[in-house]
Amino acid sequence: MKRFLKKLAPFAIFILILEIAIPMMVDPYNVFHWRRIRDNGVEPNSNYIKMRYVLDNPDKFDSFLFGSSRTGFVDVERIPQGNWYNMSYSEGIPNEHLENLKVLINHGIVPENVMIGIDNISCFVHPDLHAKQFYRIPYPMENPFSFYANYFSIKGVIKSLDVILKHEIVDPDYVDRYYRNGGNNRYLTVKNDWENDAPYWEDYYENQLFNALVDLTRIQELCEEHDINLIIFTNPIYYTTYQQSALFGYEEWLTWLADEEKLPFYNFSSLNDITTDQANYIETSHYNMEVGDMIIDRIFYGKTDETLESQGFGFYVTKDRRDEFIEALANH
Repeated sequence: MKRFLKKLAPFAIFILILEIAIPMMVDPYNVFHWRRIRDNGVEPNSNYIKMRYVLDNPDKFDSFLFGSSRTGFVDVERIPQGNWYNMSYSEGIPNEHLENLKVLINHGIVPENVMIGIDNISCFVHPDLHAKQFYRIPYPMENPFSFYANYFSIKGVIKSLDVILKHEIVDPDYVDRYYRNGGNNRYLTVKNDWENDAPYWEDYYENQLFNALVDLTRIQELCEEHDINLIIFTNPIYYTTYQQSALFGYEEWLTWLADEEKLPFYNFSSLNDITTDQANYIETSHYNMEVGDMIIDRIFYGKTDETLESQGFGFYVTKDRRDEFIEALANH
C-alpha cells in the first residue's frame, strides 16, 4: 500500500499543480488577483472584483452606479454629489444588482445614492446563464469556495492563453482607473466595421420582462427601506439594436416601467438623433463617453434639448407622463 501511495504521490502533485497552481498563477479573469488586476487582454470578472474591492474599502465610496458594460462609459467623476464608483460589469442585470446591493448593506455599506442603468440586456438575459460564463459568474452570496472552484480549471487557462500571449497594452491607465472610478477609457475608439451595423443580439436572449420589472421593484423597496436615493435611467441603445429589441418586447417593457408609480426613470433609449448617429457609438452595443456625459448632464445638471426630449432622449418618465412618453417613443 505504501509503495502504491509513493507511486501515486508524483501524479497527485502534478494534478495539484495543473488544476490549482497554474490557474491561480495565470488567473485569466483576475479573480485571484482582485486586489491588483492585470491587463492581460481577457475581460476580468468585474462583478466579483468590484464587489470584493468595495467590501475591502467600505469607507472609500458612498454612491454606486450599477449596470451592464454600457454604463462603464458614464464618467461618475463628473457627478457633483457623492463619491461615486462605477460598478458596471458585463451583461449586468437587475437581479445581480439587487443581490449585490443586499451584500453591501449586510456588510454595513449603506450607500447614499444608487444609480442603475437598464436596457434590453436587463430584460432579455436569464440570471442563471452567467453561472456558466467565467467573466460573468456573479459574486457569491454564501459560499466563496464554490465560486473559486469554477476557476480551478486548466481548460479555462488554455482557452485564454492565445489572447494573453498576443495582448499588447494600449491603455496604461486601465488598472489605476479600474480602482479609482471603475469606468472605461474615455478615448476608446471605434472597433468594428461600420459598413455592417447589424444589431447586437445574442442567441440566448429570452423574455425576462416580468422578472426584470420585479427585480427593479425590489431594488426600489430596498432603497426606500434604507433611505437610499435611487436613480434609474435607460441606456441609449444603438438604433438597429433598439429596433431588434422592440420586436421582442423592449418598448412594451418601457411602458410597463412607465406604469410603475415608484419607478420613475430618465429615458435615453429610443429612436432619436443620438442613437441613429454612428459617431456616438463604439459599436452597435456600446455608446461612447460623450454620450455618457450627456446622461450625466441631463440627470445632474438639468441640461435638456427640446428636440431630443421630444424623441424620448432625456425624457423623465413618471406615471403621470406615460402617454406623453409613449408619444415621444414614436416621434422619430
